[in-house]
Amino acid sequence: SELLAEREGIDIGRTTLRRILLDAGLSSPRRRRPPKHRVRRQRMPRAGMLIQLDGSYHRWLGDVRPPFTLLLAVDDALFCKQEDSHNYFLLMQNLLRRRGIPLALYTDRHAVFKHTPGSGSTGTPTQFGRAMAELGIQMIFALSPQAKGRVERAAGTFQDRLITELRLAGATTIEQAKAVLKQFLPRFNRRFQVPAQCPDPAFRPLPPDLHLGQVLCFKHKRKVARDNTVKFQRHTLQLLPDRQRRSYAGAAVVVLHGLDGRLSLQHEGRIIAAQEAPPSPGSLRNGIKPSSGDASQSPDPKGLSQPRETAPDPLTMVAAANGHGSVIDDEAVVSMTVTTSPRRSTFLQQA
Repeated sequence: SELLAEREGIDIGRTTLRRILLDAGLSSPRRRRPPKHRVRRQRMPRAGMLIQLDGSYHRWLGDVRPPFTLLLAVDDALFCKQEDSHNYFLLMQNLLRRRGIPLALYTDRHAVFKHTPGSGSTGTPTQFGRAMAELGIQMIFALSPQAKGRVERAAGTFQDRLITELRLAGATTIEQAKAVLKQFLPRFNRRFQVPAQCPDPAFRPLPPDLHLGQVLCFKHKRKVARDNTVKFQRHTLQLLPDRQRRSYAGAAVVVLHGLDGRLSLQHEGRIIAAQEAPPSPGSLRNGIKPSSGDASQSPDPKGLSQPRETAPDPLTMVAAANGHGSVIDDEAVVSMTVTTSPRRSTFLQQA
């Protein structure tokens, strides 16, 4: 109707024009969904039965500062640069160490949680989905934002109250925002948290023999070459003989890329010793420099790779106590990872 008035000088109402078009058999090419009857979801009777996750990308520090993401888990939150698997791993690590293992997670269909159609990996779980399956956590995917209304409403409330708190505190960086958020969360939960119907939580305790660093990480399958080496991104890892096997040639192994950037190798659930392999004769003849240990330069279109932070140089060899890497401070309620310059990866060698 606007185009008719603008170009033809015909003033006609939108409803009248639609009726004329329908009578002429000209329906709108746009498909419209019929309205759905929605009902309010019953709350789970016990805490830990269903945890809703979501991310809110917003200008938390005002219009003059760049936007960044707040990840929410209903009663916990995490400031980070972007919504990706690495930061969701950090959020879950805080939740698991403080509360325990929940029964289920309720999320949207973000690529972190579920492969998008056309990606070629629809039938396989994502890195986050694989980790949750190893922990025995069920993944439930919402079909609409309204389905996970609690965390959506929490994000909206944070965009109002938390922004005011950040402005009053004079926060201008993510580090300062993290400190404000750590003080804000307990007050927010006391004000808005609804007590569960059953006082006994459904969170399961972490098994004493569970190494979260070997679960909340990025796993990549590889086949060992005849010279007992494995290639991963720009690295060539040399497997060392041990008591179980003198040679791993032809064996299937898994490269574990930890949240701190460390690399380790796993065979049949066991961490095996490895180190950076010497350069091949061909690379020496061609004048190719050995790998500097920087594994963060490889392209990662899905944003699901290792953290990209600055670490000491050169590449150092470390021994992993109990066969697993370091973990994030489990005393912190809120963790935060800032994407800066590429970091150096180090390798774990079994003690």
